[in-house]
Amino acid sequence: MNLPKPSVLVAAALAFGLLMFGLLVPPWVLPYHVRSNAYGPAAGSMGVYNDVTKPAAPLQPEVDPIPPMGGEPLAGEVLTNVQVLGDLTASEFNRTMDAITQWVAPEEGCGYCHGGDDLNFVTDNRRKSIAREMLRMTRTINANWTNHVGAQGVTCFTCHQGQNIPRERWYLDTPIVPPRGGITGQPRAWDTDAKTIRQFFPNRPQRMFMLQGLPITGQVQENEALVDGENPYGHNLDYAEQVYIVMMQMSEGLGVNCTYCHQSRALRDWAQSPPTRLRGYSGLRMTTALNQHVFSRLGPLTNPMHLGKAGDPPKITCKSCHNGRQQPAGGMLAGYYAGLIGPLPSGPGNPVAAANPDIPLLARTPRVGVPASVTEPPFRPIWEPD
Repeated sequence: MNLPKPSVLVAAALAFGLLMFGLLVPPWVLPYHVRSNAYGPAAGSMGVYNDVTKPAAPLQPEVDPIPPMGGEPLAGEVLTNVQVLGDLTASEFNRTMDAITQWVAPEEGCGYCHGGDDLNFVTDNRRKSIAREMLRMTRTINANWTNHVGAQGVTCFTCHQGQNIPRERWYLDTPIVPPRGGITGQPRAWDTDAKTIRQFFPNRPQRMFMLQGLPITGQVQENEALVDGENPYGHNLDYAEQVYIVMMQMSEGLGVNCTYCHQSRALRDWAQSPPTRLRGYSGLRMTTALNQHVFSRLGPLTNPMHLGKAGDPPKITCKSCHNGRQQPAGGMLAGYYAGLIGPLPSGPGNPVAAANPDIPLLARTPRVGVPASVTEPPFRPIWEPD
Protein backbone atom coordinates (compact mmCIF):
# COMPACT_ATOMS: atom_id res chain seq x y z
CA MET A 1 0.00 0.00 0.00
CA ASN A 2 1.48 3.33 -1.12
CA LEU A 3 0.93 6.15 1.43
CA PRO A 4 0.92 9.81 0.32
CA LYS A 5 4.13 11.69 0.83
CA PRO A 6 4.31 13.88 3.95
CA SER A 7 4.57 16.99 1.78
CA VAL A 8 1.28 16.11 0.09
CA LEU A 9 -0.43 15.62 3.46
CA VAL A 10 0.87 18.96 4.69
CA ALA A 11 -0.30 20.71 1.52
CA ALA A 12 -3.72 19.11 1.79
CA ALA A 13 -4.03 20.11 5.43
CA LEU A 14 -3.07 23.70 4.62
CA ALA A 15 -5.55 23.83 1.74
CA PHE A 16 -8.32 22.46 3.96
CA GLY A 17 -7.44 24.97 6.68
CA LEU A 18 -7.54 27.87 4.23
CA LEU A 19 -10.88 26.67 2.87
CA MET A 20 -12.43 26.46 6.34
CA PHE A 21 -10.93 29.83 7.26
CA GLY A 22 -12.58 31.42 4.23
CA LEU A 23 -15.90 29.77 4.96
CA LEU A 24 -16.11 30.30 8.71
CA VAL A 25 -14.18 33.48 9.56
CA PRO A 26 -16.15 36.67 8.91
CA PRO A 27 -14.57 39.37 6.74
CA TRP A 28 -12.22 41.78 8.50
CA VAL A 29 -14.30 44.92 8.23
CA LEU A 30 -15.51 47.45 10.73
CA PRO A 31 -18.67 46.47 12.60
CA TYR A 32 -21.80 47.69 10.86
CA HIS A 33 -22.41 50.39 13.49
CA VAL A 34 -18.91 51.93 13.30
CA ARG A 35 -17.95 54.47 10.64
CA SER A 36 -14.54 55.94 9.91
CA ASN A 37 -14.10 59.53 8.74
CA ALA A 38 -10.71 60.29 7.18
CA TYR A 39 -9.32 63.82 7.36
CA GLY A 40 -6.07 65.62 6.65
CA PRO A 41 -3.76 65.59 3.59
CA ALA A 42 -3.35 62.30 1.77
CA ALA A 43 0.24 61.75 2.93
CA GLY A 44 -0.73 61.85 6.59
CA SER A 45 -4.49 61.42 6.69
CA MET A 46 -6.01 59.72 9.71
CA GLY A 47 -9.38 58.28 10.59
CA VAL A 48 -11.73 59.03 13.46
CA TYR A 49 -14.18 56.26 14.30
CA ASN A 50 -17.76 56.91 15.33
CA ASP A 51 -20.56 54.70 16.58
CA VAL A 52 -23.49 55.66 14.36
CA THR A 53 -26.00 53.81 16.56
CA LYS A 54 -25.29 56.05 19.55
CA PRO A 55 -28.43 58.01 20.43
CA ALA A 56 -28.38 61.70 19.72
CA ALA A 57 -27.67 64.13 22.53
CA PRO A 58 -30.80 65.03 24.50
CA LEU A 59 -32.40 68.33 23.62
CA GLN A 60 -32.05 71.09 26.15
CA PRO A 61 -35.41 72.49 27.32
CA GLU A 62 -35.51 76.15 26.40
CA VAL A 63 -37.41 79.03 27.97
CA ASP A 64 -38.78 81.73 25.71
CA PRO A 65 -36.77 84.96 25.80
CA ILE A 66 -38.32 87.95 27.50
CA PRO A 67 -38.35 91.12 25.40
CA PRO A 68 -36.48 94.01 27.05
CA MET A 69 -38.58 96.54 28.92
CA GLY A 70 -37.38 100.04 29.48
CA GLY A 71 -36.73 101.01 33.07
CA GLU A 72 -37.23 97.52 34.53
CA PRO A 73 -35.59 97.11 37.95
CA LEU A 74 -32.72 94.71 38.52
CA ALA A 75 -33.20 91.48 40.44
CA GLY A 76 -30.77 92.60 43.14
CA GLU A 77 -32.91 95.69 43.75
CA VAL A 78 -36.30 94.00 44.17
CA LEU A 79 -35.35 90.55 45.53
CA THR A 80 -33.61 89.60 48.77
CA ASN A 81 -30.34 87.68 49.13
CA VAL A 82 -29.50 87.50 45.40
CA GLN A 83 -25.72 87.01 45.38
CA VAL A 84 -24.87 85.94 41.81
CA LEU A 85 -27.46 87.12 39.28
CA GLY A 86 -28.42 90.43 40.85
CA ASP A 87 -27.30 92.35 37.74
CA LEU A 88 -30.08 90.79 35.62
CA THR A 89 -33.44 92.41 35.18
CA ALA A 90 -36.11 90.83 37.37
CA SER A 91 -37.85 89.21 34.39
CA GLU A 92 -34.59 87.79 32.96
CA PHE A 93 -33.69 86.53 36.43
CA ASN A 94 -36.98 84.63 36.65
CA ARG A 95 -36.52 83.27 33.14
CA THR A 96 -33.03 81.99 34.03
CA MET A 97 -34.32 80.41 37.24
CA ASP A 98 -37.11 78.66 35.31
CA ALA A 99 -34.56 77.26 32.87
CA ILE A 100 -32.24 76.03 35.64
CA THR A 101 -35.19 74.27 37.29
CA GLN A 102 -35.95 72.40 34.04
CA TRP A 103 -32.29 71.52 33.54
CA VAL A 104 -31.51 70.32 37.07
CA ALA A 105 -34.70 69.48 38.97
CA PRO A 106 -37.63 69.09 36.56
CA GLU A 107 -39.53 66.83 38.96
CA GLU A 108 -38.75 68.53 42.27
CA GLY A 109 -39.20 72.07 40.96
CA CYS A 110 -38.00 75.21 42.72
CA GLY A 111 -38.18 73.50 46.09
CA TYR A 112 -35.10 71.42 45.32
CA CYS A 113 -32.93 74.44 46.16
CA HIS A 114 -35.45 76.65 47.94
CA GLY A 115 -36.76 74.85 50.98
CA GLY A 116 -38.68 71.84 49.71
CA ASP A 117 -42.49 71.93 49.82
CA ASP A 118 -42.42 75.02 52.03
CA LEU A 119 -40.81 77.33 49.50
CA ASN A 120 -38.39 79.81 51.02
CA PHE A 121 -36.54 81.88 48.45
CA VAL A 122 -34.57 83.95 51.00
CA THR A 123 -33.03 81.55 53.52
CA ASP A 124 -29.79 79.80 52.57
CA ASN A 125 -29.21 76.05 52.68
CA ARG A 126 -26.63 73.56 51.40
CA ARG A 127 -28.19 73.00 47.99
CA LYS A 128 -28.69 76.69 47.40
CA SER A 129 -25.08 77.41 48.35
CA ILE A 130 -23.82 74.70 45.99
CA ALA A 131 -26.08 76.05 43.23
CA ARG A 132 -24.47 79.47 43.66
CA GLU A 133 -21.01 77.93 43.27
CA MET A 134 -22.17 76.09 40.14
CA LEU A 135 -23.55 79.34 38.72
CA ARG A 136 -20.25 81.12 39.36
CA MET A 137 -18.43 78.22 37.73
CA THR A 138 -20.68 78.28 34.65
CA ARG A 139 -20.21 82.02 34.29
CA THR A 140 -16.44 81.59 34.54
CA ILE A 141 -16.39 78.84 31.90
CA ASN A 142 -18.45 80.89 29.44
CA ALA A 143 -16.30 83.98 29.96
CA ASN A 144 -12.81 82.59 30.44
CA TRP A 145 -12.65 79.21 28.71
CA THR A 146 -14.11 79.87 25.27
CA ASN A 147 -11.00 78.32 23.69
CA HIS A 148 -12.58 75.07 24.79
CA VAL A 149 -16.35 75.60 24.89
CA GLY A 150 -16.37 77.84 21.82
CA ALA A 151 -19.40 79.88 20.87
CA GLN A 152 -21.69 77.11 22.14
CA GLY A 153 -20.73 77.53 25.76
CA VAL A 154 -22.23 75.45 28.55
CA THR A 155 -25.37 75.53 30.65
CA CYS A 156 -26.42 73.54 33.70
CA PHE A 157 -28.06 71.07 31.30
CA THR A 158 -24.68 70.22 29.75
CA CYS A 159 -23.77 68.10 32.77
CA HIS A 160 -27.06 67.59 34.62
CA GLN A 161 -29.42 66.73 31.72
CA GLY A 162 -32.45 66.70 33.99
CA GLN A 163 -30.74 64.98 36.93
CA ASN A 164 -30.09 66.56 40.32
CA ILE A 165 -26.52 65.20 40.36
CA PRO A 166 -24.66 64.60 37.07
CA ARG A 167 -24.13 60.95 36.22
CA GLU A 168 -20.41 61.20 35.42
CA ARG A 169 -18.24 62.06 38.41
CA TRP A 170 -15.26 60.63 40.26
CA TYR A 171 -13.75 60.44 43.73
CA LEU A 172 -10.31 59.89 45.18
CA ASP A 173 -9.13 56.30 45.43
CA THR A 174 -8.99 54.84 48.90
CA PRO A 175 -5.61 53.49 50.13
CA ILE A 176 -4.65 50.09 48.71
CA VAL A 177 -4.85 47.38 51.34
CA PRO A 178 -2.62 44.27 50.93
CA PRO A 179 -2.72 41.72 49.49
CA ARG A 180 -4.35 43.61 46.59
CA GLY A 181 -1.77 44.01 43.87
CA GLY A 182 -1.02 43.66 40.19
CA ILE A 183 0.49 40.74 38.33
CA THR A 184 3.96 42.26 38.79
CA GLY A 185 3.58 42.62 42.52
CA GLN A 186 3.08 46.36 42.21
CA PRO A 187 -0.03 47.62 44.00
CA ARG A 188 -2.80 48.47 41.58
CA ALA A 189 -6.17 49.81 42.64
CA TRP A 190 -8.11 47.79 40.08
CA ASP A 191 -11.74 47.55 41.09
CA THR A 192 -12.45 43.87 40.49
CA ASP A 193 -16.11 44.41 41.40
CA ALA A 194 -16.59 47.05 38.71
CA LYS A 195 -19.63 46.85 36.46
CA THR A 196 -17.96 48.71 33.57
CA ILE A 197 -14.42 48.95 32.19
CA ARG A 198 -14.34 52.62 33.21
CA GLN A 199 -14.96 51.68 36.85
CA PHE A 200 -12.34 48.94 36.65
CA PHE A 201 -9.49 51.40 36.22
CA PRO A 202 -8.24 53.33 39.26
CA ASN A 203 -8.90 57.04 39.73
CA ARG A 204 -5.24 57.77 40.32
CA PRO A 205 -4.77 59.19 36.78
CA GLN A 206 -7.64 61.64 37.32
CA ARG A 207 -6.06 62.72 40.58
CA MET A 208 -2.66 63.20 38.94
CA PHE A 209 -3.71 65.03 35.77
CA MET A 210 -7.18 66.50 36.50
CA LEU A 211 -6.68 67.56 40.11
CA GLN A 212 -2.97 67.93 40.87
CA GLY A 213 -2.27 69.18 37.35
CA LEU A 214 0.85 67.05 36.77
CA PRO A 215 2.22 67.35 33.20
CA ILE A 216 1.37 64.88 30.46
CA THR A 217 4.78 65.19 28.81
CA GLY A 218 7.05 63.05 26.62
CA GLN A 219 7.19 60.01 28.85
CA VAL A 220 5.00 58.01 26.46
CA GLN A 221 6.63 58.64 23.08
CA GLU A 222 10.14 60.12 22.94
CA ASN A 223 11.66 61.41 19.73
CA GLU A 224 14.90 59.57 20.48
CA ALA A 225 15.51 56.27 22.23
CA LEU A 226 16.41 56.36 25.92
CA VAL A 227 16.72 60.14 26.09
CA ASP A 228 15.15 61.94 29.06
CA GLY A 229 16.43 65.44 28.55
CA GLU A 230 15.09 67.54 31.41
CA ASN A 231 11.89 65.52 31.75
CA PRO A 232 11.80 64.17 35.33
CA TYR A 233 9.14 61.66 34.31
CA GLY A 234 10.95 60.35 31.22
CA HIS A 235 10.84 56.56 30.80
CA ASN A 236 8.92 56.13 34.01
CA LEU A 237 6.76 53.11 33.18
CA ASP A 238 4.33 53.71 36.02
CA TYR A 239 3.85 57.35 35.02
CA ALA A 240 3.37 56.33 31.39
CA GLU A 241 0.73 53.82 32.47
CA GLN A 242 -1.23 56.56 34.21
CA VAL A 243 -1.04 58.72 31.06
CA TYR A 244 -2.35 55.89 28.93
CA ILE A 245 -5.24 55.25 31.32
CA VAL A 246 -6.31 58.89 31.45
CA MET A 247 -6.03 59.18 27.66
CA MET A 248 -8.20 56.07 27.23
CA GLN A 249 -10.78 57.59 29.53
CA MET A 250 -10.66 60.91 27.68
CA SER A 251 -11.23 59.06 24.38
CA GLU A 252 -14.12 57.14 25.87
CA GLY A 253 -15.54 60.33 27.35
CA LEU A 254 -15.72 61.92 23.88
CA GLY A 255 -16.50 58.75 21.93
CA VAL A 256 -13.39 59.12 19.73
CA ASN A 257 -10.08 57.39 19.11
CA CYS A 258 -6.57 58.80 19.57
CA THR A 259 -6.35 60.36 16.11
CA TYR A 260 -9.06 62.85 17.02
CA CYS A 261 -6.30 64.88 18.72
CA HIS A 262 -3.01 63.22 17.77
CA GLN A 263 -1.03 62.37 14.66
CA SER A 264 -0.62 58.63 15.10
CA ARG A 265 2.94 58.55 13.78
CA ALA A 266 4.10 61.33 16.11
CA LEU A 267 1.89 61.44 19.17
CA ARG A 268 3.82 64.15 21.00
CA ASP A 269 4.53 66.44 18.03
CA TRP A 270 2.22 69.44 18.21
CA ALA A 271 3.25 70.61 14.74
CA GLN A 272 1.69 67.50 13.18
CA SER A 273 -1.37 67.39 15.43
CA PRO A 274 -4.85 68.49 14.31
CA PRO A 275 -6.36 71.68 15.82
CA THR A 276 -8.60 69.59 18.05
CA ARG A 277 -5.55 68.91 20.22
CA LEU A 278 -5.46 72.58 21.25
CA ARG A 279 -9.11 72.41 22.23
CA GLY A 280 -8.49 69.21 24.15
CA TYR A 281 -5.49 70.72 25.93
CA SER A 282 -7.55 73.74 26.92
CA GLY A 283 -10.29 71.39 28.17
CA LEU A 284 -7.80 69.47 30.30
CA ARG A 285 -6.51 72.70 31.83
CA MET A 286 -10.09 73.87 32.40
CA THR A 287 -11.09 70.60 34.09
CA THR A 288 -8.05 70.78 36.37
CA ALA A 289 -8.80 74.37 37.35
CA LEU A 290 -12.45 73.58 38.10
CA ASN A 291 -11.54 70.55 40.20
CA GLN A 292 -8.98 72.60 42.14
CA HIS A 293 -10.91 75.82 42.63
CA VAL A 294 -14.53 74.65 42.71
CA PHE A 295 -15.30 70.99 43.25
CA SER A 296 -12.60 70.06 45.75
CA ARG A 297 -13.85 72.90 48.00
CA LEU A 298 -17.47 71.76 48.12
CA GLY A 299 -16.90 69.16 50.85
CA PRO A 300 -18.42 71.19 53.72
CA LEU A 301 -21.56 71.85 51.65
CA THR A 302 -21.98 68.34 50.22
CA ASN A 303 -24.44 65.86 51.67
CA PRO A 304 -22.36 63.12 53.38
CA MET A 305 -24.27 60.54 51.31
CA HIS A 306 -22.67 62.02 48.19
CA LEU A 307 -19.07 62.04 49.44
CA GLY A 308 -16.53 59.46 48.28
CA LYS A 309 -14.97 56.71 50.37
CA ALA A 310 -12.11 59.09 51.22
CA GLY A 311 -14.60 61.74 52.37
CA ASP A 312 -14.05 63.94 49.30
CA PRO A 313 -16.72 65.68 47.19
CA PRO A 314 -17.39 64.55 43.60
CA LYS A 315 -15.18 65.90 40.82
CA ILE A 316 -15.41 66.03 37.03
CA THR A 317 -13.74 64.52 33.98
CA CYS A 318 -14.21 65.13 30.26
CA LYS A 319 -17.15 62.74 30.22
CA SER A 320 -19.01 64.80 32.81
CA CYS A 321 -19.87 67.29 30.06
CA HIS A 322 -19.38 65.27 26.87
CA ASN A 323 -21.15 62.07 27.94
CA GLY A 324 -19.49 60.06 25.18
CA ARG A 325 -20.00 62.62 22.39
CA GLN A 326 -17.65 64.97 20.62
CA GLN A 327 -20.09 67.85 21.11
CA PRO A 328 -21.81 68.08 24.50
CA ALA A 329 -25.52 68.72 24.92
CA GLY A 330 -26.79 72.08 26.03
CA GLY A 331 -25.14 75.38 25.32
CA MET A 332 -26.40 78.74 24.13
CA LEU A 333 -26.50 78.65 20.36
CA ALA A 334 -30.29 78.30 20.30
CA GLY A 335 -31.36 79.95 23.54
CA TYR A 336 -29.22 82.71 25.05
CA TYR A 337 -28.89 83.30 28.80
CA ALA A 338 -26.88 86.40 29.62
CA GLY A 339 -26.80 85.49 33.30
CA LEU A 340 -24.70 82.40 32.55
CA ILE A 341 -21.82 84.47 31.16
CA GLY A 342 -19.61 86.19 33.71
CA PRO A 343 -17.59 89.39 33.26
CA LEU A 344 -15.33 88.96 30.25
CA PRO A 345 -11.61 88.84 31.13
CA SER A 346 -9.39 91.69 30.06
CA GLY A 347 -7.13 89.36 28.08
CA PRO A 348 -7.14 86.35 25.77
CA GLY A 349 -10.12 84.22 26.70
CA ASN A 350 -8.38 81.89 29.16
CA PRO A 351 -5.09 81.08 30.92
CA VAL A 352 -4.14 78.62 28.16
CA ALA A 353 -3.95 81.47 25.65
CA ALA A 354 -1.89 83.56 28.06
CA ALA A 355 0.55 80.73 28.69
CA ASN A 356 1.00 79.99 24.96
CA PRO A 357 1.39 83.35 23.18
CA ASP A 358 3.16 81.68 20.22
CA ILE A 359 0.02 79.74 19.23
CA PRO A 360 -2.12 82.27 17.30
CA LEU A 361 -5.17 80.00 17.31
CA LEU A 362 -5.42 80.25 21.08
CA ALA A 363 -5.60 84.04 20.95
CA ARG A 364 -8.73 84.01 18.75
CA THR A 365 -11.32 83.40 21.43
CA PRO A 366 -15.00 83.27 20.46
CA ARG A 367 -17.71 84.79 22.57
CA VAL A 368 -20.46 82.45 23.70
CA GLY A 369 -23.43 82.85 21.38
CA VAL A 370 -21.54 84.86 18.72
CA PRO A 371 -19.06 83.91 15.94
CA ALA A 372 -15.40 83.31 16.79
CA SER A 373 -14.03 86.60 15.51
CA VAL A 374 -12.92 88.53 18.58
CA THR A 375 -9.35 88.93 19.78
CA GLU A 376 -9.21 89.91 23.43
CA PRO A 377 -6.95 92.57 25.06
CA PRO A 378 -4.19 91.67 27.57
CA PHE A 379 -4.97 88.84 29.96
CA ARG A 380 -6.02 89.10 33.60
CA PRO A 381 -6.35 85.79 35.51
CA ILE A 382 -9.86 84.96 36.67
CA TRP A 383 -8.51 83.11 39.72
CA GLU A 384 -5.71 84.59 41.73
CA PRO A 385 -3.23 82.19 43.44
CA ASP A 386 -4.20 81.16 46.95
